[in-house]
Amino acid sequence: MKLLCEDSSLKYYIFESASEIDEFEAQNFEFFHIYGITDYKETFKIWLRKFPRPILIAGLKNKEIVAFIYIDPWEELPDIVNVLRAQETIPQMRGKKIGYKMFLLGAFFTPEMIITKPLTQQSKSFYEHIGFKDVREMVRFRGFHSLTGYLALPMAKKREHLMRFEQYFTVVHL
Repeated sequence: MKLLCEDSSLKYYIFESASEIDEFEAQNFEFFHIYGITDYKETFKIWLRKFPRPILIAGLKNKEIVAFIYIDPWEELPDIVNVLRAQETIPQMRGKKIGYKMFLLGAFFTPEMIITKPLTQQSKSFYEHIGFKDVREMVRFRGFHSLTGYLALPMAKKREHLMRFEQYFTVVHL
């Protein structure tokens, strides 16, 4: 586990192995319960056992995971496209730009493009607000019919976000 950044209320870490999850609590998440995920710690461990290793970044308040982002390589183009599979902040911490900070950290660790398939209108609005577009509008994805409903972040937009990276954290350890 490596400390990436800090702000006034949280420390942001990237997990490197499943065993690191045991040190923390992850009890107040609720969204993915509708998809059968009720034990987030076990789910995080399962994700971290994959190869190639996915990106799992968490925002921690003391010993509690209060936000996370999970990204892994897309099977079709693994060297240039990553899929943002899950992102969540506990309800009590929403509205504090934590989701955007998690996105920034995830973007920092992805080699090129990020795609995602928002599961709610609220998440779709969030991703569109930060510049994600329907993948069917992008030449690189023409012919990938299985991507209906996916959004992609153009590289120029990703670079814009990463240029403002440091203004969102009080301490950067990268």
